[in-house]
Amino acid sequence: MKKCMYVILCFFIATGCGIRTQLDELTLVLTVGLDEGKDGNLLVYSISPVFNKESKNIYEVIRTVGMTPRNGRSKANAFASGKIVGGKAQNIIVSKTFAKNHDMFSYLDVFFRDPKNSTTANFIVFDGPLKDLMYVRLDDKPRLSVAIRDVILTAHANKQTTKINMLDFRRSSLDRAQTPFAPILKVHKGDLVAGGIALFNRQRKYVGSLSQKESPYFAILKKNVKPATSLTFQTKELTKQKEYVSISIEHGDFSYKPSFRNGAFHFDVHMKLGVIVTELTTYIDMKKEKKKVEKWLAKEIQKQLESIVKKMQKYEVDPVGFGLYARAYEYKLFQKQKSWPKAFAKAKINIHPTVEIISYGVLQ
Repeated sequence: MKKCMYVILCFFIATGCGIRTQLDELTLVLTVGLDEGKDGNLLVYSISPVFNKESKNIYEVIRTVGMTPRNGRSKANAFASGKIVGGKAQNIIVSKTFAKNHDMFSYLDVFFRDPKNSTTANFIVFDGPLKDLMYVRLDDKPRLSVAIRDVILTAHANKQTTKINMLDFRRSSLDRAQTPFAPILKVHKGDLVAGGIALFNRQRKYVGSLSQKESPYFAILKKNVKPATSLTFQTKELTKQKEYVSISIEHGDFSYKPSFRNGAFHFDVHMKLGVIVTELTTYIDMKKEKKKVEKWLAKEIQKQLESIVKKMQKYEVDPVGFGLYARAYEYKLFQKQKSWPKAFAKAKINIHPTVEIISYGVLQ
């Protein structure tokens, strides 16, 4: 019996050794980029780490011209130093120009259809031609694919942009009650900068964006205030001086109440925000003026939120998902709408924030 077990064990060990693949024999694609060439052809980029100790570079960039992403990858096999493996992709990046001119579903289909591909990769829009990103040299950062991922995650945590993976982008694209969005990445003075949010219409084409300054307010509308959301306001209206106050929103209670009146949807949005005053460049007696400051902060936040909503209505996009509330509470009326983005563009949205200062620092 022992001899039999020994023979079986040796068989499995030998079999495992026979099918083992060394890392330096593979090309693990961690980032895929899609852009449009001058002649309208599809440019497909891929970034892969290099595991060969004799190589001077820690990653390689391959660019091919193809009719589709799959076709471009097939051509890349001729340039790759090893067998291409796409299931470990961390970032799928498209240029803003490419996203503006094409339905993303047509070009992202392979990432959803082929089970070997990853649907948890970050979907990102790059502001500029992709060659500026693919060939940037970051001497003080890790491999480019890792640096891209880390920059997006850090900016998202600080509410300077958002993040969305391929699966969530697909879900929001197919849902009648909302429209997709994605973070924006760019290269500034040789460094990676994440900031702003790309907005897509029902045809999955890029139509506009929210700036880095508007991104925290987008997070508030999405009820995403944790970790703490930082905002800075000019106090001229409050103190008659051009000074500033910074706050940190620590928590919030939100209520979205939809209704349908006079042929249009109405939304009453109520939010209670608990904030901490983190910076004050002018003197305000907070013990005496606390209620006044709270009302002023609520007014400033309301102004910014309403401005963002108007911009989204102008583009006829609903990345926040107001349509989800309309469908949940006014289902029959929602179903009658031929196009939710057009119905959203005509909707009346009233935002009512209230602010409570829970702390204004340790200084007296």
